[in-house]
Amino acid sequence: MTLAITPFEKNIEVWRQLWRVIERAHVLLQIVDARNPYFFYSSDLEKYIKDVDKNRGTKQFLLLINKADYLTDELREHWSKYFKENNINHIFFSALLEQEKIDAEGKEEEDVADEEDSGEELTNREEEKK
Repeated sequence: MTLAITPFEKNIEVWRQLWRVIERAHVLLQIVDARNPYFFYSSDLEKYIKDVDKNRGTKQFLLLINKADYLTDELREHWSKYFKENNINHIFFSALLEQEKIDAEGKEEEDVADEEDSGEELTNREEEKK
């Protein structure tokens, strides 16, 4: 069996920073791609977090499944069932849906600003006629 080690895994400073974060944090979030969550999920990381916590219950691990908008409802239900059966706290997230909400709010603000500008232009034209 051949293992491939990335440059990040060879760098001891990366590991030291990860260890510090795990020791100090109360909530640790692992983000995985919804198109293949199990491929990106690191059970070793979750296990290490639990080992560091030593049954104090002060650390919470949460798996965030990003790009959930790529999944059908059936796939989302399948993955949710799988993670629940394996006692993995998880949530689904879609940045696309959040971006659409932000864009819609921005559009509403632009429309209000345009209406205000139109009203000011009309008032200025009326004053110029006098």
